[in-house]
Amino acid sequence: MVEVKELNLTEILTALQDFMTSDGSISGEQREFYSVFRQHLNGHVGEFKVEDIENLLISAKHDVPNLPEEEFIKMGEAILNRYRNKNEDALNERIRALAAEEARKRALAEEERLRREEEERLAEEERLAEEERLAEEERLAEEERLAEEARLAEEARIAEEARLAEEARLAEEARLAEEARLAEEERLAEQARLAEEARQAEEARLAEEARLAEEARLAGEARQAEEARLAEEARLAEEARLAEEARLAEEARLAEEARLAEEARLAEEARIQAELEAGESAKQAYWDGQDLPGDEAKVVPDLPVDAVPISESGKGRSKLLIMFGTILLLGAGAAAYFVL
Repeated sequence: MVEVKELNLTEILTALQDFMTSDGSISGEQREFYSVFRQHLNGHVGEFKVEDIENLLISAKHDVPNLPEEEFIKMGEAILNRYRNKNEDALNERIRALAAEEARKRALAEEERLRREEEERLAEEERLAEEERLAEEERLAEEERLAEEARLAEEARIAEEARLAEEARLAEEARLAEEARLAEEERLAEQARLAEEARQAEEARLAEEARLAEEARLAGEARQAEEARLAEEARLAEEARLAEEARLAEEARLAEEARLAEEARLAEEARIQAELEAGESAKQAYWDGQDLPGDEAKVVPDLPVDAVPISESGKGRSKLLIMFGTILLLGAGAAAYFVL
C-alpha cells in the first residue's frame, strides 16, 4: 500500500500564496486572511492532515468574516489540490479499492433485483389467473341477469298494452264529459261578462275622478320638491367652494414640507460624502503603513511587496447614498399618507 504524504507548513502557505497572487493583485481581505491563517498554522502541533487543514481554514474564516465565501472555497481547493498532487499514487490506489467495492455491491444488488423480478412475475401470473376465473364467473352471472331482464320486460310490455287500452277508454268518457262542462261554462261566462262590463264602466268613472285629484296633489308636491332641490344645490356649491380652498391650502403646506425635506437630504448627503472621504483617507494611510509579519524562525514564503490592495470604498459610499435616499423617500411618502 502506498504511504500517504502530509503537507508541511511551507507547502500549505505556498499553495495559498500562489492562488492569491494568480491575478496579479491581493485584496485587503485576502491579505488579512493569509496573516490569520498563518498564525493558526504556527499554533498547530503535529502533522498537517487534511482534516486539520480544513479545521484551521474554517477557524481563520471565522476571524475574517469579510472574506467572500467564493474566494474562501477557492483557497481551500488550492491547498487540497496541492495535497492531491503530492499523494496521487495513494489516492489512485484508494480509488481502485473503492471501485472494486462498488462493483461487488452492484453485483449483489443485481442478484437481488433479479430475485425480486422473478417473485413479481410469479405473483403477476397468479393474479392474472385469478382475474380470468373471476371474469368467467362474472360473464355467466351477466348472461343469467340479461335473461331475467328480458322475461320481466316482456311481462311489462303486455301489462303496458292493457293499461294503455284502459286509459284510452277512460279518456273518451272524460272527453265527452268535458265538452258538456265547457258548454255550461260558456253560458255562465257570457252572463258574467255582461255584469263585468257594467262594473268596469262604473270603476272607470270613479278612477278618472281619483286621477284628476291625484294629479293636482302631485303638482303641488313637485313644486315643493323643486324648491327643496334648488336650496340643496346652493348648499352643496358652498361646501364645494370651502373644500377647494382647504385642498389648495393643504397642497401648499405639503409642497413647503417637500422643499424643506429635499434641502435636509442634500445637506445630509454632503455631510456623509465628507465623512466617507475622510474615512477613505485614514484607511489608505493605515494600509500604507501596514506590513505583514516576516521575522519568524520557520521558512515561510512572504507575500509580494508590490501587491496592490483592491479598494472597496467607492462601492460602499454608493450603497450608503442609495440607502439614505431610499429612507428619505419612504419617510416623505409616509408623512404624506398620514396627512391625507
